[in-house]
Amino acid sequence: MAKTKTKLTPEEEERIKKLEDMMNAPVTEASVLESKRKALRYKQKEWYSIRACLGVTWAWFYCLLGGREAGKSYSVTEFFVRQWKKYKIPFVWLRLNEASMKKMLNNNAEKLVDADLYRKYDLRLTTKGNNVYDHGEKMATVLALSTFANDKGVALFDKDFLNQNFAGHPMYYHICLDEFQLEKNQRSQGDIAYQFVNQMENLVRSTKERMRIFLIGNTLQECSDILTMFNFI
Repeated sequence: MAKTKTKLTPEEEERIKKLEDMMNAPVTEASVLESKRKALRYKQKEWYSIRACLGVTWAWFYCLLGGREAGKSYSVTEFFVRQWKKYKIPFVWLRLNEASMKKMLNNNAEKLVDADLYRKYDLRLTTKGNNVYDHGEKMATVLALSTFANDKGVALFDKDFLNQNFAGHPMYYHICLDEFQLEKNQRSQGDIAYQFVNQMENLVRSTKERMRIFLIGNTLQECSDILTMFNFI
């Protein structure tokens, strides 16, 4: 039986084209020096970047751990917003509890997207329930893990979502769980790992393709319950 050829996304085709151009380019002393300069600049960057993560196209989950104010949430937010503006891919932003979720939705979700990104991508956000709209189009949904039981009765999953496309680009499930590591004195509101698994079931059911799920947390002395699910110790 002949194997069917997997269709590449426009982003993957562009990445392959760049690699081919690099391989065919003549190697000169100047090009080697420029490559070293670029590598050094990348290492010296102050802010977090998810470009390397996105190159791992087979992964479903991306765990971003690090110190405060390193740009973890910012980089993921910009990626989601850029994908929304370019390909109309909506996203889901998760917080641990309902109080944090409501703070994200207050004042037309002003805390969901950083002010400079708001201006850069010409956003005009409004909210209705848990949904966030950009110029009247649904851009995002903000949910809490602790309310997964209530969300079970809500039609969050669309079986035809991945069959849609915009300008020839396929849809992806873009989901981010922000601040998933409890601080030392922060009170837990139930079994976070159990809540996470069930909320994922609400959102993607048994989907096993085209998912980019980011887990963002600060570095702590002990692993959270969610990290132990991924064999962190």
